[in-house]
Amino acid sequence: MKKLIYILFVALLSVTAGCSKIDYEINDAYETANITGITIYATSENPVNIIESFEIDMENAVVEAFVPEGTDLTHLRLVLTISTGATITPALSGFTDLSTPKEYTVTSPNGIKQTSWKVVVSITPPGGVGNE
Repeated sequence: MKKLIYILFVALLSVTAGCSKIDYEINDAYETANITGITIYATSENPVNIIESFEIDMENAVVEAFVPEGTDLTHLRLVLTISTGATITPALSGFTDLSTPKEYTVTSPNGIKQTSWKVVVSITPPGGVGNE
């Protein structure tokens, strides 16, 4: 009987010790709420990215894009690339008036981090600007 109790005790101890700690790491990408890219289309019949240059300021959460002279900023289709698994509000759909800066909120996949982003679209001044 003592031998049976000893075997049960060792088995119980082994199971308890094996399950006492769960080690896992949270992927840093799962906690990001960034805009990582921008595309702008002027028409739906001929979808060509019209951005001449853009800059993404991660520190200040600002995206600045420049489009060719003569572009109608009031009727553009905006496409933003965001962190994997993240969501954006308001939703991007249809044509948008980008003649004034727009605010978007990107929420990380785990819902913990939210970043308010400003998107500014301007006409490229003579001589060009920015980096792509």
